Amino acid sequence: MQIKRQILRILPLIIAIFFAQHNLYAQDTTHPPKLSGPQPVHVIEIATEVDLGMVSYVEHAVADAEKDHAVIFLHVNTFGGRVDAATKIRDAILNAKVPLTIAFIDKRAISAGSLISLAAQKIVMSSGSTIGAATPIYETGEKASEKVNSYMRAEMRSTAERNHRDPKIAEAMVDETAGLDSTYGLNLPAGKLLTLTTDDAIKVKYADARAETIDSALAVCGVQVGTISHTEEGFGDILVRFLTMGIVSSLLIMIGMAGAFYTIKTGHFGAITIAAIAAFALFFGGQYITSVAPFIAIVLFLAGITLLLIEVSPVPTFGLAGVLGIIGVVAGLFLALAGNLNTLTPERMTQTFVTLAIALSGVIVLGYLIVKYGPKSVWLQKFRNLATTADTAFYATDALIIGKSGIAQTMLRPAGIVLIDDRKIDAVTNGEFISPGTTVSVVQMRGSRAVVQAAGEAAVMQTDAESPELGDTFGGRLPRNI
Repeated sequence: MQIKRQILRILPLIIAIFFAQHNLYAQDTTHPPKLSGPQPVHVIEIATEVDLGMVSYVEHAVADAEKDHAVIFLHVNTFGGRVDAATKIRDAILNAKVPLTIAFIDKRAISAGSLISLAAQKIVMSSGSTIGAATPIYETGEKASEKVNSYMRAEMRSTAERNHRDPKIAEAMVDETAGLDSTYGLNLPAGKLLTLTTDDAIKVKYADARAETIDSALAVCGVQVGTISHTEEGFGDILVRFLTMGIVSSLLIMIGMAGAFYTIKTGHFGAITIAAIAAFALFFGGQYITSVAPFIAIVLFLAGITLLLIEVSPVPTFGLAGVLGIIGVVAGLFLALAGNLNTLTPERMTQTFVTLAIALSGVIVLGYLIVKYGPKSVWLQKFRNLATTADTAFYATDALIIGKSGIAQTMLRPAGIVLIDDRKIDAVTNGEFISPGTTVSVVQMRGSRAVVQAAGEAAVMQTDAESPELGDTFGGRLPRNI
């Protein structure tokens, strides 16, 4: 009985606390706060294609506005762009800890631009402006997959709900099957995609007011301007935009992979290797800074490189590490370029494949040139590891080395370097692995390579079923009599 009385005593207090919190929440989110006194204003331009460079620019601009406790003013005039970039900009605007966010649509906010505009607490439109048409499409104009459109519908709905705009209208901007009846003040039959004019947007309360200039847009939103500053793209933003361009990404991948190939081919860790590492760092850095490249992309890429290094090491993998390494590298590069798979439109899928195709084609061409002309290039001699690089002087008299014996200078898996008559010669076996230090003999020439086998019938593979214990720990050949 005593417990019941205590509960009845504190129940009004609990109810009062609940309603106090509810009212506080309503004050913070239902209506933008009323501003008192002059306010600093930061103008952010959304006036080009929405891409990864814009993500970096907006995030830095929002951070500056938070430091100055300034009103964020989005000056919007864009046909849209990448959906994943738009969602990151949208998140930055929604999460901004500033007194007020305003989107001034000066001409148009189409597709991704409409999502960014809806993230603002207030929307002002100039005469003759439009907002909507947010369906992701192919370059050919065809509608994207239902998965991508479903994601965009949800983003538009949730963004509208966050700022207490009718989510049904936002959905109709993405899904032409939604339709709107006369209760919305519009007549939009099913099968038509919604794009609002300035008058329509004001009628359905998607735009708060009409204005023709930045100053008048601020005035109708009740902002007394103290100072106004236009945020410019910094060097870092310009660099990120440059690094994430398709052709630049292709070149960075090509330089990185060609440099890695040259390093493995020559066994020399030097300027070319450093250039390859720098190219990959710039590529992944540009993608990762914008939060487009998922962390798993970097993990897969590094795992693939590690497996490729294991493949060319003495550790026996019988090609498995090489295959898995290639898969890891390609998968990592693909995910870094594609970004969030939920927003992967057919257009961006095509761009990703084109970027990779250009890069891989360039690597093939550079690899061919390295193999054909690299050993004879005077300039490239400084980048070679002479201990593991063949001497090309013997090519003119290559037939004379058939039948000669030598020593395996490197692991033959099945290709490598053998030492014959104090010359390092490119060699290949008929499939078996031969360890460094093993005596070999040349049985024929295959192009510019000597085909060798372990000297004497007493040599065996480690995997020999009859006497596997006689092989070395790296799966090579060793003489039986050691």
